[in-house]
Amino acid sequence: MADRENKSIVKGMQHLILCEGKDAQLFMIYYLNSKALADNKQYSEVVQVEDFGGNEQLSSALKLWSKDPNFQNLKSLVVLRDSETDAQGAVDSIKTAFKKAELPVPSCPHQFETDGTLKTGFLLFPECSSDLKNGTLEDLCLSVLEESGVTGISEIDSFLSDLEKREIRIFPRRFKTRLHTYFSITDDFVSLKIGEAAKAGAFDWNSPKLDQIKSFLEEMIR
Repeated sequence: MADRENKSIVKGMQHLILCEGKDAQLFMIYYLNSKALADNKQYSEVVQVEDFGGNEQLSSALKLWSKDPNFQNLKSLVVLRDSETDAQGAVDSIKTAFKKAELPVPSCPHQFETDGTLKTGFLLFPECSSDLKNGTLEDLCLSVLEESGVTGISEIDSFLSDLEKREIRIFPRRFKTRLHTYFSITDDFVSLKIGEAAKAGAFDWNSPKLDQIKSFLEEMIR
């Protein structure tokens, strides 16, 4: 699988996943190459994962990728991004980007649309299902950690709440603060970004919290 900076479709790739940011890109690369998906070599051999940048760049990124010489060889094109504070707004934004790029427009997350040649789809973190919920990749990562039984997250929440209650600190991006505070109290993941933590084995790739992504990927390569 390609992790490249030249922003071109590698010859032989059949499926392209465009992610919001480097962390999401690396998270998906390590998931696709994990033992959890090792039964199907397609995930590691014919799926390319790239970073499309910020959400405001998606429309131009789709137009750019669709002009790549190898685009016609793709069987599927998928977009992954955060819901953030407005899941419905994220849906509308992605659908508009597909439309502007003159590509098939999926009706909702976790569903595909096709023109008979290319099928397109998208997922929104943290749910990665057809249900809409505000949040981010960091929220998904925390749910995977909590489901796998790691300790300390409830204490982190209490600590952050206490600081806010005492007006010592306000955490406008609490989702990032929670996850990276957890990383900071571990020996293996301290100071790591999500992609780096994924490479270091922070997440259980067999977690049920990733089942929605797995079922979507199964449909993508079918």
